[in-house]
Amino acid sequence: MDDETYDVLVVGAGFAGLTAARDLAKQGNRVLIVEARDRIGGRTWYRPFADTDFPVEMGGNWLDPDGNPALMAEVERYGVAIDRSPEAKSHVSILDGVMSHAECPISPDDERDLRRFVVEASAQVKRIDPAVPLDTQGVEDLDVPLEDYLNGFGFSVTLKELMGSWVRQETGCHLSQISALHLMAWIPLLNDDVLAIGHIPTHRFEHGTIDLLTRILEDSGADILYSTPIEAVTQTVDSVVVRTTAGELLRARGAVIALPLNCIGDVEFVPPLSPDKAAGVAIGQSGAAKKLWALVTGLPPHIVGIGEQAEPIDVFFTDYPVDETDLGGDLVVGFSTQERALNVLDLEGVEAALRRYVPEAVVLKVDGHDWFADPYSKGTWCTPPAGLLSRYASALEATEGRLVFAGSDISHAFRGWMEGAVATGGKAAVRLNEILNAD
Repeated sequence: MDDETYDVLVVGAGFAGLTAARDLAKQGNRVLIVEARDRIGGRTWYRPFADTDFPVEMGGNWLDPDGNPALMAEVERYGVAIDRSPEAKSHVSILDGVMSHAECPISPDDERDLRRFVVEASAQVKRIDPAVPLDTQGVEDLDVPLEDYLNGFGFSVTLKELMGSWVRQETGCHLSQISALHLMAWIPLLNDDVLAIGHIPTHRFEHGTIDLLTRILEDSGADILYSTPIEAVTQTVDSVVVRTTAGELLRARGAVIALPLNCIGDVEFVPPLSPDKAAGVAIGQSGAAKKLWALVTGLPPHIVGIGEQAEPIDVFFTDYPVDETDLGGDLVVGFSTQERALNVLDLEGVEAALRRYVPEAVVLKVDGHDWFADPYSKGTWCTPPAGLLSRYASALEATEGRLVFAGSDISHAFRGWMEGAVATGGKAAVRLNEILNAD
């Protein structure tokens, strides 16, 4: 392929890369997708659970039909089926060392403090426009560690632990590693509901994320190379050359770089990336969740569990009840973080963690994927640390010569979501097509 020139190279076959490839191909461009893995999907991965034939999502999963317009446009475009996770019927929490089975295990004083938090946070959120870069809005005072921001409210240990468990489930890292601004930028897109992060996820793809991904790829008609990591991207005044780790040279008139933020630094760019983009890449993102799946018996029906920082698991819930799987138990999904010792593939360890909530729980099988150790993700859904967004949000998504960038990690709206990936993929296609047309 060294002698072949494409109009476009798309590096990365996640939602962002595939969306960009499809849109560019529809404009008459000849497109080649270059993917390091042997599959499409990036940080989404719909595959059989353990040694069964029942598929589950190892990575990205849920969507918001009301708040994800770009993703839902794709769902409707291809007629992809959507279903729902079951509603909770049973509750258990361990907060400040106390077990509770209340749906909302906080005191009247906590409820008062929570209302005060909602009022104050809502006022701050009104300052944020999620459609434009956060470094252009004068909101640097909100780009602080979430732990510091929450400490300013004087919450009880119980309330802070409750909020922390849901935040860790959404971000995959300790509260000290999360920018308060990052989460605040979601709120305008979630019907201005400051407490939306504490809601149980609902809508998902009936046949997995792969259903939509496959349809986008097939519709694009683009060529694709699997198992092809890259090591360098060189651009001239009129072309881009990508060098794979096997030494193969791939040529095009322009390229879409749709890599996770934590992987961009593994690629040599000639000429180098702008100083601000390089600085933002060097900081990276903090998301490093452990997502576990467990086949469990002995649980109350449709249970939701919530745990404090000292517990191995932050949040777990029944995603597929026993009557939906024919596996002899409930399929439970749970979330932890890297600083915990829990190994999601250790059946005895997962069982011990769940038995802290439900002593009768028996774990039959476990499964999961280590996205943090995965060389093609180096983390899970994007969670910017304090200082990244108020300094480098514009630079991270900026076009550089004939290179346009895409991916949920650099999205302004719904950063870290599939929605953000699809939206940036469409935007990247528009930008690159303008560059190619100018030729």
